[in-house]
Amino acid sequence: MSDEPCTRIFLFSHLRTRSNLLMRLLETHPRVLDRLYPFKDAFMNGPECQNALSTKKGRAAAIGKSMKEFEETFANTTFQAGLDIMEKTIAQAESEGKIAVIKEHTCFILDSNTLNSHVDCRREAKPRPLIIDHQFDIRTHENKEKNVQYKELPLRNPTLLPDRMIATLQPVIIIRHPFYTFPSALRASSSYGANVLDPDFAIIATFRWQRLVFDFYQEYCERERKLSSRRGNWPIVIDGDKLISDTKGQMTRFCEIVGLKESDIQYSWDPHYVKRNAVWDAFTKVAEESTGVIKTSDTIQPPDITEARRRWENEWDSNVAQKLVEFVELAMDDYNHLLRHSI
Repeated sequence: MSDEPCTRIFLFSHLRTRSNLLMRLLETHPRVLDRLYPFKDAFMNGPECQNALSTKKGRAAAIGKSMKEFEETFANTTFQAGLDIMEKTIAQAESEGKIAVIKEHTCFILDSNTLNSHVDCRREAKPRPLIIDHQFDIRTHENKEKNVQYKELPLRNPTLLPDRMIATLQPVIIIRHPFYTFPSALRASSSYGANVLDPDFAIIATFRWQRLVFDFYQEYCERERKLSSRRGNWPIVIDGDKLISDTKGQMTRFCEIVGLKESDIQYSWDPHYVKRNAVWDAFTKVAEESTGVIKTSDTIQPPDITEARRRWENEWDSNVAQKLVEFVELAMDDYNHLLRHSI
């Protein structure tokens, strides 16, 4: 990390936090080159899948494929392939004088051992994916490797990203109140048969992964500042609810930090929805059909957990409602910590 102009942003996102809106806004900027979810399919569908087999089967059935067809489709969808395309995207952006913005849900760049150590349920342990840093982001146009020196990180990197790579990124973390995030995630995840008691749902009903990333970068930056007086790439935290209620204000502050002109951001756009499958639609259709920021009452009404429990009981049942309440309450410490640092 350094005080050089930001050219590579990594959005450590989370399901249902308004991250699609943030990316839709950034995509309108002429200096942004984005790449969405380079690791998601490797985590959920590929041969190195870190989810349970039952989750994988549910996703296959939801898009109308047999397991054989599903595994053939994603046979080459690996974490290595994700890192390679991420690095090549960064190289392309920098060669064009742009800023690369990479978005990935944070839990999808953690291995199962890390995930399992932070959830109170039994999840199957999976081998850690083998990833080699080919350093495609630091090659010249002639495809010759640059002589780049970098030091080892002084603390443990919680992600699957290479130490060299994670130290060059401007981290952006997006959150949203768990009261809104978790039931929304459950509705979308039900598209492939997930339920609130699935061990794999536990990893999306928490903000622990963003907290791990924030704490890592915070400590790293503090060490850098003590050793060399450099500021480092301090993590930027965006609250998805603020992004809805004060879109222009949030984008103005964000652009100031990363060195973009806010005036080049467009706040309306043409819809770009293309039907793919039921799972994709459940997570992205609303954002892809949108033509601008969709204001909702969620952004102005304080959460009422008692009323929400009644609504969740009507939508699902009392057991699901109780489990959602538990997830929300458990997540509040991490959420509030991150919220205090939001822009």
